Amino acid sequence: MLLHDSRSEDGIKSFFQEVHELYIKIFLNPLYLPGSRITSSHFDTKVRALARKYL
Repeated sequence: MLLHDSRSEDGIKSFFQEVHELYIKIFLNPLYLPGSRITSSHFDTKVRALARKYL
């Protein structure tokens, strides 16, 4: 769960676009089972960095 101040819709849109790109990269991994939990610490770190950047 991410909480944020309502700064701008552009920042929120950019955040979700980049998170979507990260998710697609995970989804395209042949070892990922669709519907399973994403446990990658790299993914978590990237999402947190994007949250700091955009939210």
